[in-house]
Amino acid sequence: MSDVDGLKSKLAKLNEQLATLTTEKLQVEAELKEAERTLKQSALSEMLEKMKALGIDKSEIAESLGLTVAEPKKRKARAEKEAVEKKVKGVPKYRSSIDPNLTWTGKGRKPGWVQTYLDNGGDLESLLIKE
Repeated sequence: MSDVDGLKSKLAKLNEQLATLTTEKLQVEAELKEAERTLKQSALSEMLEKMKALGIDKSEIAESLGLTVAEPKKRKARAEKEAVEKKVKGVPKYRSSIDPNLTWTGKGRKPGWVQTYLDNGGDLESLLIKE
């Protein structure tokens, strides 16, 4: 039994050390990541200062690296409301015999009232507007 107890205590001690080392490893990795970020940021700031001092443009840098810099998209200017002519609706060619306010130019999809009239045996010629 003494061997088992000794091994158990040794295992418990190793588990404690492992937990401590794991925590320490995570802290060191976080510090390393922060140090790398700080180093990159300071190097980038230094390069930007030198670029500004020399008057180097970002497009020149991109060109030297073989990259292209996309120009910002320009928005199209809208015409003023008075300048744009309103679309003229087509002249009605057909009129409903039931409701004279319902008209159709004969272009595009047939309105519901025309289709219903045709389905009930009506003739499209009879809906023609005669002037």
